[in-house]
Amino acid sequence: MLHDVGIQVNGSFVLGFDHDRTDVFARTARWVEENRLECATFHILTPYPGTPLFRQMEAEGRILHRDWSLYDTSHAVFQPKHMTPEELEYGYAWIYQRLFSHASIWRRRPQDWRAVPLYLAMSYLYKRSNRFWHQLIKHNWVHTVWSPLVELTRLRHVRYRHRLAESDARTSNPGQVVSAGV
Repeated sequence: MLHDVGIQVNGSFVLGFDHDRTDVFARTARWVEENRLECATFHILTPYPGTPLFRQMEAEGRILHRDWSLYDTSHAVFQPKHMTPEELEYGYAWIYQRLFSHASIWRRRPQDWRAVPLYLAMSYLYKRSNRFWHQLIKHNWVHTVWSPLVELTRLRHVRYRHRLAESDARTSNPGQVVSAGV
């Protein structure tokens, strides 16, 4: 539905819940590709100190250590129920590698060909170019490179909203109530 109205989607997923098994990585990757999410970020479930999740896992003896520098959502700091901590970290790394491969980026491209160049530029800058990002940050070029892409995307969405408003004005009846459906 979001894609139908020109909205790109960035999904954020947490991996390692008690119901997750090792197949969660492949199933999630397939779902992201089938639904053509333009971007996806992943996090390993992290029981932060002081939270109910931490207290529960501590009571169950599942907290592996208290090296707080690893409580960063990219390390397994607890014992998952249906996989090893190593399998969770491996799956986390695998899903990033899979979804930011050239093939997956291409499979998830927007159906509207006009959005493809900006999508590709942002996809490659976002995850495929980590070494490039370090250079952008080091030389203070992030704004110079990223802001034109964001502005072009914003203008595309503004044009789309104008076209949508014009078509709504031509087809709607005065006084018609429209519900957001929520």
